[in-house]
Amino acid sequence: MNTLYDAVVRHHDDLAAWLGGDAGPDVLERFRAAHRPEFTLITVDGAKLTLDELMGGLSTAHNAVPGLKITIAQFELLTQSADTTVCRFLEQHSIGTSRRTTAVLTGPQWLTVHETAVL
Repeated sequence: MNTLYDAVVRHHDDLAAWLGGDAGPDVLERFRAAHRPEFTLITVDGAKLTLDELMGGLSTAHNAVPGLKITIAQFELLTQSADTTVCRFLEQHSIGTSRRTTAVLTGPQWLTVHETAVL
């Protein structure tokens, strides 16, 4: 298995555990620590969120989607240099939604993510 792919899966497992179960605050802290301080997210509706905005929303969304599972499919490594990686993948949520995601990581941390809804 691809180490980056495995890291993406683990990251989304943490997100699903927080949103869909009774994961403890350590899971949310691990999720936060995986992002650079200047992280940005472009959501499926086009909003741009900072890391603080994302984490603020997540902090109030514990177990908001009981039983949520997120599957990562169609993983593509687009480019990689000594310190930057760009990848794209399909996030399939067990509630029937999907999004195509492009992510830029610097080292092991997420720098930016752009999500597009799959209709």
